[in-house]
Amino acid sequence: MKRLIHCIVLVTGAVLFGCSSHKLTSVDPRLVENKTWVLTSMNGLAASGPRVTMELRPATAQDGRIGGQAQCNRYFGSYQVANNQIIFTPMGGTRAACPAPFMTKEAEYLATFPKLDNIDIKENGLILNNTSGDQKLTYAAESANVSGQIAATEGTFAPGSEIIVVLQDSAMPDDPAGIIGIERIQVGRNVDVVDYMVNYAPELVNPSSNYELLAEVIQNGQVMFITAVKPSVQLKSAPAQQ
Repeated sequence: MKRLIHCIVLVTGAVLFGCSSHKLTSVDPRLVENKTWVLTSMNGLAASGPRVTMELRPATAQDGRIGGQAQCNRYFGSYQVANNQIIFTPMGGTRAACPAPFMTKEAEYLATFPKLDNIDIKENGLILNNTSGDQKLTYAAESANVSGQIAATEGTFAPGSEIIVVLQDSAMPDDPAGIIGIERIQVGRNVDVVDYMVNYAPELVNPSSNYELLAEVIQNGQVMFITAVKPSVQLKSAPAQQ
């Protein structure tokens, strides 16, 4: 039987970071590296389906690692900045199976990276593209958050368990397209209260939608706890485009 998490207490998140308008090839890499970017469009079409993320992790001033969550699998690869260009290796990834439409989109997404050679950043957005302009990925930064605590009504969260906190559109509870933020917390010791912080991109927030939090605790592949109530939350949305 699933036990219930007693409550989730949260506060509205604040802006964590932002960036200025520059070309990456002549810009401080800190403006784009070590942040989570969420895909908003691919080759001119708005992103749809499961949330797709990207992170750039520098190794030296010229190269680093890229990784994130694609439409189904986690992916990873390398990049190098030289001669005013950025070059990506072909991407590797995990091998989970998902519905065919998601797998098709994922294959298209991952195949795009080796064709790209440039990054533009504008305000809180990032664009990966190529010289010919026929390949383009756009992203928004996860620049805001909601945070609070999760408490078990009985017992504790056991060491080795994982707490997953999901920020979703309340009208799309079973649709991955409704998820705009996820945090995964690894429990290292017996505790009955855990702090959480779920980051999200304001650009993904629909001002006419209502959003809620859902949490569950996984232990040895089994759901041990689930939220008794899905609390609603007010989110920051991006300013309307002029």
